Amino acid sequence: MNITEATKTHLIDYLHINGHDPVKTRFGSAWFLSPLRNENTPSFKVHLSKNVWYDFGTGEGGNLIDLVMKLYHVNLPETLDLLGKDSYSAEPHKFKGTSDESGHIKIDRIQIIRSPSLIQYLKSRNVSLTFAQTFLKEAYYSVHGRRYFALAFKNDNGGYELRNASFKTGSSPKYFTTIPGISISKINVFEGFMDFLSCCTHYNRMPISRTIVLNSLSFLPKIESVLVDAKEVNLFLDNDAAGRTATQKVISSCGKVTDWSQSIYPGHKDFNEFLMQERFK
Repeated sequence: MNITEATKTHLIDYLHINGHDPVKTRFGSAWFLSPLRNENTPSFKVHLSKNVWYDFGTGEGGNLIDLVMKLYHVNLPETLDLLGKDSYSAEPHKFKGTSDESGHIKIDRIQIIRSPSLIQYLKSRNVSLTFAQTFLKEAYYSVHGRRYFALAFKNDNGGYELRNASFKTGSSPKYFTTIPGISISKINVFEGFMDFLSCCTHYNRMPISRTIVLNSLSFLPKIESVLVDAKEVNLFLDNDAAGRTATQKVISSCGKVTDWSQSIYPGHKDFNEFLMQERFK
């Protein structure tokens, strides 16, 4: 895909295919929960006729190319390559008010990881294939008749976090994932599964303590009682505003809490970013 084709691709269509539908549509604009961060009140605006976006939470905006570059931290050629792997309609989808963002995704088949492109994606993130194959599957799913495949990480309620080199989304129901351990007095908490796998890769072992992967910071309140009862909590959240706020909340409400983001990857957004840069040292 070239720059002209990318700028003609509707943001609404791209967001829809990636599991994001507007919470409300009014006065020629669609309002979303930001795909760039976690929030409860929609502050991500798409101007339907101009086909541009603006995130009121960060004060940033632009076209589709700008959005993909920020979402995946890639340069322009990599962005065009990502967009070229999927086709999008020439007209944006029509929406009627609020819609269920996860109800569009239908899981067709789950199998062990075999796809060369998914294996290459894991390699690009510097994640061990051995650990990935232990906790991930390869999912084939459909969204309104279009078929896709991705790495799949199952949550405790039977839904899946779905990710490949082009985008990330998830199937219903959304929830956190619990990984049992030998020790139940200590609990490790990760924000996403890629960071959990990065930790396993970095230390070349699986955790012996119970581990919870939130899959979204919005599920932190769901595990608060478990964290309060734990003798020790190890946090591996993102080094951004939302991650730091969540970390301070856990520290203030629980007993012994260790914030590993400040000792392992203090200069990086998350564990995976740290792991990827370690590869080049």
